[in-house]
Amino acid sequence: MSYYILNNPDYGIDYDWKALRKMYKKLECPPDVYDPTNCPLETCKYFVANSERNVGKTTNWLLLGMLMHEKYGTVIQYVRQTENMIVPKALKNLFDTIRIYNYVAKVTDGRWNSIMYRARRFYYCWVDEDTGEITEKDNDHFMFCCSIDKAEDLKSSYNAPLGDLIIWDECIGKYYYPNEFVRFCDLVKTIIRGRRSPIIVLLANTIQPHSPLYSELEIYDEVQLLHAGDHKIIETAKGTKIYLEWIGVTGEKKQKNTVINKLFFGFKNTLLGSITGDDWAIKCYPHIPELPKDDDEAFADIISRKLYIFFNNKYVRLDVVRHYQLGLCIYAHWATKTYQDSIIFTTVERTDNRYQYKLGTGNLNKFINDCFTQNRIYYSTNDIGSYIEAYLSTIKKL
Repeated sequence: MSYYILNNPDYGIDYDWKALRKMYKKLECPPDVYDPTNCPLETCKYFVANSERNVGKTTNWLLLGMLMHEKYGTVIQYVRQTENMIVPKALKNLFDTIRIYNYVAKVTDGRWNSIMYRARRFYYCWVDEDTGEITEKDNDHFMFCCSIDKAEDLKSSYNAPLGDLIIWDECIGKYYYPNEFVRFCDLVKTIIRGRRSPIIVLLANTIQPHSPLYSELEIYDEVQLLHAGDHKIIETAKGTKIYLEWIGVTGEKKQKNTVINKLFFGFKNTLLGSITGDDWAIKCYPHIPELPKDDDEAFADIISRKLYIFFNNKYVRLDVVRHYQLGLCIYAHWATKTYQDSIIFTTVERTDNRYQYKLGTGNLNKFINDCFTQNRIYYSTNDIGSYIEAYLSTIKKL
């Protein structure tokens, strides 16, 4: 078998994933931590993994990348949102587990025993066990770190002919920055050039199911139905294959988590879902008040049904209501259609004059913002609350 795809060096390395799986198995990682070699590495190019913290997803993808470096010279491309996320103080603990459990020596067959970080590059090194001093450093780095906000700086100067494992770690953050996915794809293009060999890994803690990133990847609807342990292959409209999974915890680790959750996190707070691993981190939002059983719709007057939010390819209708006890407020519902007289708030390109940027302007903007800041908005479901909160978080960065 050729070392290159279709015998063409321009297409990149033809990775023997079966051999790499065997190498990974020899590392004898604990059976209850995440194993990236279970992914369909021969089939997909994108791997999107959600999980609670501390399941080993980042560590074990790094281990697989280190094996790729050992066998093929692959250089891991480690990506974060912003430059301050890749400074030494931010990444000083990234390889702690790998160091502590002696995986460096296992991967390199005893040639090196530790890892050091310098000028955005991680190198293997040898640390004297008695003095703790670095006595030797590998000449070549096995991992390069970069950030999406500085992707433009790399465009003309960076060359990564062996950058075949791209890991975007913590890809779902508190904020989704403007055009973040486009900028990430621009960075990917800088790294891969014309090669067919790279794979792209997006890792996230289960915190926000309504991130615009999921819509950009064309997996938003599937993510909403995702539960711990689920996985599936999704093909985009133009043919890109994405492996989506919610990493479930099993075995001894699940038993330990159950004990820890009972001891420390046994509270009725849905925001703890990403910590306990039970679910998405979604708040309990104020729900639309129920009508008294002995009353009728006159208990609340509908003033307007014209307002909508369009975000992540979905609509939410914002009904302006005068409630006889709560006063002027907004009821938020999912919507499937709009009308000629609708007013639609969005951040995407306007297709007609019904669409207004962010939350509009003037008195309408002031009214909407007042309803949000004064907690005068009520939601038909919690996921609508999470959806709108994600929209508000997004427009803050625009």
